[in-house]
Amino acid sequence: SSADCEGAVQPITAPLPDFIHFAMVVSVIRHKRSSMEDCHELSQPIGKRQSVATSGGLTSNDEPFDPAAAIIVRPPHAPEAFADLGKRLREGHLVSFPTETVYGLGANGLDAKAVLKIFEAKGRPLSDPCILHVSTAKEAAELFDLNDAEQEALAVFAASCWPGPLSIVGRAKPCVPVEVTAATDFVAVRCPDHEVARALISAAGRPLAAPSANRFGHISPTLPEHVLEDLGHAPGLRIIDGGPCSVGIESTVMRLELDCRRVVILRKGGVTKERLEAIVADGLARGTLSQHIAVEYSERLAASAQTLREREEAIPEQAQESPGLLLRHYSPSVPSALLLAEEMLPTPEAFAGGKKLPYAMQQSVLIDFGRRLQLLHDRFLGTFDLCDGTSTVVDPVENACTRAFAVLRAAEAFAIAKGASFICISDFNAAKLGSRAEALHDRMFRAASGCRVAICPQGNTHFVQLSG
Repeated sequence: SSADCEGAVQPITAPLPDFIHFAMVVSVIRHKRSSMEDCHELSQPIGKRQSVATSGGLTSNDEPFDPAAAIIVRPPHAPEAFADLGKRLREGHLVSFPTETVYGLGANGLDAKAVLKIFEAKGRPLSDPCILHVSTAKEAAELFDLNDAEQEALAVFAASCWPGPLSIVGRAKPCVPVEVTAATDFVAVRCPDHEVARALISAAGRPLAAPSANRFGHISPTLPEHVLEDLGHAPGLRIIDGGPCSVGIESTVMRLELDCRRVVILRKGGVTKERLEAIVADGLARGTLSQHIAVEYSERLAASAQTLREREEAIPEQAQESPGLLLRHYSPSVPSALLLAEEMLPTPEAFAGGKKLPYAMQQSVLIDFGRRLQLLHDRFLGTFDLCDGTSTVVDPVENACTRAFAVLRAAEAFAIAKGASFICISDFNAAKLGSRAEALHDRMFRAASGCRVAICPQGNTHFVQLSG
């Protein structure tokens, strides 16, 4: 949009119109092809990427299409479309589908060769496990090898949270391929709260392995165009258009550890710790749980950026307990960092010990959170906001979660188009805003690779890296 290129960018509204987003797609894809090491994975020409209605195999211009091209399947979605896509999945092809959290890149979760296509398309290491998606809790039980206490807990949490953004980790049955579990013998399973996703799973008749449908480590997709932007090179990919994702950040991942009478949150997400604790209390009151279960965070979630980096460098191929735990994740292709607000600024001594960065504010992009840094807006090349101005009637954290990844992608595209060298993401005290804010902050922290900066007013104004 030409309006986006005139001075400071106004806070965007969610979701982005297609005409704006396709302009962003072009600029991002061109940048990746010219400068990224994995440009060979993006060799599919944009002209070969097509969008068709579910009722036909032609573009809007009625031109024949290449069956090997990536295609967005637009609504309305007839039963015949799901039958065809389900057949493609059983045959080992990839289908991207919407969930309430983000778009997933789906394959037959019981077919090792099909699952490997996910890793190939994304550039994903085999050490990162996949989540299996099912349409009912009964289907989930068929994938787990659980004892009586674990089965009881699974039933209680599934009854309260499914369909919804909770992935439950338990010991896997032998039918689950090691490619799904990262050879850990444990599998994460969830039932998505999206009619299109569940219809596709039912049509396939198989659990679907489905990480986020993006290049590994890049910003998660919440629109079908995001998927095409990142994975248009995947042969024969079908992308079901289900509109924008309503939750906007990935599911909570929770591991059953009933031998220790606890469940452990491995990844923060759409279901909060407080809600899980309330489910336990309700289960005890109703008699559906026979013992108290503690809800705890994994120690890894409290680790500093430096600790995470050292662990990953020491054992780079170590199998992950859950997707989304690496320090650099959900990241723009432009260097990014969390920018401390005034109330979070360190002592002058900390400034003195920080590293001066070579980025100028006027050549940087700011992603704000509810206009907390409004006084700085005019000093940046462009400004976006995680909130869209409806926060007086919509909870700002919920609003920001829904928009976060779309805003990150818009800021990335703007930065590339305008030659900006740095993206600053407004830091915030998540503990004061609740557990959903902690999940949002986790995504922004990893998008910034754990790097925190502040604006040093001494001498010529400049950024100072304080941690990460």
